[in-house]
Amino acid sequence: MADAETGVVHTFTVVHRSFVPAYQGREPYVLAWVELPGGGRAFGHVVGCQPEEVRIGMAVRVSYVDGLAQWRPL
Repeated sequence: MADAETGVVHTFTVVHRSFVPAYQGREPYVLAWVELPGGGRAFGHVVGCQPEEVRIGMAVRVSYVDGLAQWRPL
């Protein structure tokens, strides 16, 4: 992981039932804390794979949609 646009999944949860109206009907989706190369962590959705494929330690790269981080597997 050479730059701030990449990281590894530190921890995550799969949301099966959302109480936030904007996310209802999008379930299941994955929310994760991602460990950054400099030691910090960032929060966001993991997209581009099935929820059951997400693993702690999985390498990801960030992209932004409407200013919100979305992490995709490398």
